[in-house]
Amino acid sequence: MFGPDWKAGCPSCSAIADGFDGIVVHLAHHDVTLSAVSRAPLAKLQAYKRRMGWSFPWASSFGSDFNLDFHVGITEEQQREGGVEYNYRPQPAFVGRLDQAGGGASVEARFAATCGTDTATFRRDRPGLSAFVLQDGVIHHTYSAYSRGLDGLWGMQQWLDRAPRGRNETGPWWRRHDEY
Repeated sequence: MFGPDWKAGCPSCSAIADGFDGIVVHLAHHDVTLSAVSRAPLAKLQAYKRRMGWSFPWASSFGSDFNLDFHVGITEEQQREGGVEYNYRPQPAFVGRLDQAGGGASVEARFAATCGTDTATFRRDRPGLSAFVLQDGVIHHTYSAYSRGLDGLWGMQQWLDRAPRGRNETGPWWRRHDEY
């Protein structure tokens, strides 16, 4: 997840992507290609990819409706008016800030800040996974998952779930791997 106006990729999405390089070769031997897609311009994606040391394919959907078509991108208008679908449910309009009870900054606000953007802009890009098949020259969309449906891709969580203290979470604890 990397929006066009952001300075860096989402920390949690970056943690998920940290596991991609090792599986690309295995997927290829099963006629499967993994490619990440984000709305940021390609030059930004390539610079961030170099920073993170990744080699998996990463495409830019900048200037296209790809993310909107697969319900992982939201326009400013949709955000104001609501009526957008994400994770197979309608989402309400987003107005103002999202804060935790007690006045603290929300997890989204903190993540948005680490990406160099505000909460409203951060919320226009959502995590998702889609699968496609090319059959007889036609591309078919075969699967999508969103939100918690992506937990299985987060390799680090699978290890922590089996550790003596589990995830041992105290809020949004994860960072980009070069920020620990």
